[in-house]
Amino acid sequence: MNIKLIVAYQGTHYLGWQKTPMGPTIEGVLEKAVSQILQHTVKLQAASRTDAGVHAEGQVVNFFTEINLDFKRFQKSLNSLLPKDISILDIKKMPDHFHPTLASQGKVYEYSICLGPVQLPFQRLVSWHVFYSCDLHKMQQGALFLVGQHDFSAFTNQKQANNIREIYTMEIESVNGGLKIRVKGNNFLYKMVRNVVGTLVYVGCGKLSPFDLLDLLASKDRTRAGVTAPAHGLTLKNVLYEPLY
Repeated sequence: MNIKLIVAYQGTHYLGWQKTPMGPTIEGVLEKAVSQILQHTVKLQAASRTDAGVHAEGQVVNFFTEINLDFKRFQKSLNSLLPKDISILDIKKMPDHFHPTLASQGKVYEYSICLGPVQLPFQRLVSWHVFYSCDLHKMQQGALFLVGQHDFSAFTNQKQANNIREIYTMEIESVNGGLKIRVKGNNFLYKMVRNVVGTLVYVGCGKLSPFDLLDLLASKDRTRAGVTAPAHGLTLKNVLYEPLY
């Protein structure tokens, strides 16, 4: 059986999704727990290989097993065994051809920013504390230039042959004295969302104008864009699939 898991986690204490000998990862901890319950080794595949410190509310993971599972019991067992910063939200049997990455039609990420001189203690692990004021209207104006299909070379920290991606929508709103930036796209380059956020903060505080983003896209020059926003402000909200899935 091809089993799909919907996984939520706080990435604070992990070196990202993908296993590494350097320290704990979401993949490593989850794979160990699943294998322990099923009493056989499993190989996990995830829709997004989130970076160290990044969180998720709707990560999609699959694995194969020949065991006929009671999903409610399996979910309860997994959540009992996993650390409290990782939770299994849903379990479902999928067609054998389902692959969480290849079947994905897009992803939705949300970035949280705390504005003002003092950050609430319970926000410090899930939002970027920006000390200066940001012009919301200018940031929204700049975001409009990034929506659509573009070469996002200026917004990635990793060189590759094809940097053309499509952002479907980008919404920026003021929430509880801070900002929420929600980005929906077909696929994302390495650190692309965090680089977009850092650049929009530059726009908000006046280091760049909204229209500078047009020149940035054309330049394909990462050094002209803003800083890479810290990982801990980013959350994978959900992964988009056709209604079939």
